[in-house]
Amino acid sequence: MEELLKFDFFSQYLTDTHVKLIVFIWNILKCTFLLLISVRLIRFFSDKIVKKILSRISAQERQQQLITLKTIVLHAIEAIIFIVYLGNMLNLFGIDVRPILATAGVMGVAIGFGAKRFVEDVISGIIILMEGQVRVGDYVEVQGVKGFVEKITLPLITVRSDTTGALCFIRCGYIDTIINHTMNYSYAFFEYDVAYGSDINHVFKTLHKCFDILVSDSENKKKVIDGLDIWGLDSFKESSLCIKVRIKTQPKGQWSIKRSFNKIVKERFELENIEIPFNQLVVTNLKQD
Repeated sequence: MEELLKFDFFSQYLTDTHVKLIVFIWNILKCTFLLLISVRLIRFFSDKIVKKILSRISAQERQQQLITLKTIVLHAIEAIIFIVYLGNMLNLFGIDVRPILATAGVMGVAIGFGAKRFVEDVISGIIILMEGQVRVGDYVEVQGVKGFVEKITLPLITVRSDTTGALCFIRCGYIDTIINHTMNYSYAFFEYDVAYGSDINHVFKTLHKCFDILVSDSENKKKVIDGLDIWGLDSFKESSLCIKVRIKTQPKGQWSIKRSFNKIVKERFELENIEIPFNQLVVTNLKQD
């Protein structure tokens, strides 16, 4: 750029100060442009590569794990690119980066002794990711928070609460227990109360009919892994018999299956005259003469 501006056509209009200013602005724009292009290209090619790999992986948990690892690797690469960009910017402003790097090295050692918590978070995050305990999109319970995992970094797990919608940032070093409701498979669990006078065998047969109706729908059939698991007569309540049922589903399929199956059971129990007891309040009005 500087050689171009020294041509006779430009030299008659531009002084040396103008040339230096233009070159300075050009270098800043060039570095910024390279930064943006590099980030865009890395994201583009990483998406292409990951999509190609995902198309060859059938297991959903492996797909989620790959997506999570892609996110973390992208953040690390982008951080390195930004550090290089920042170093170039400092050089353009005439600031020598070498003393800063030397000072940062000494300070890094000092800070390292006091950054115990951060190191614990990073190490715990590495273990969680390597073991595949949590992936982006999983429904989990972590430190009393229930919700879907939106983001995972080495020190933090970000969970969107399913009750309040709040975004919760949980440090990996503080995590003692992770309950993952969408790992490998899930269960839709049911409890049905029927009247004491009901024929239990008839109830079981009706529940099997309900399951057949459920899987007759193609969308529901995709989500169901195994047949209906009737645990049997589980307990005697004050005014009803408790029957427990379980259906094995694909990860995240338990909620839609539970809603669909409950609707079918309600309709089928009415057709089969199977009574579902419920509390009733009877008010008697006694007239006084």
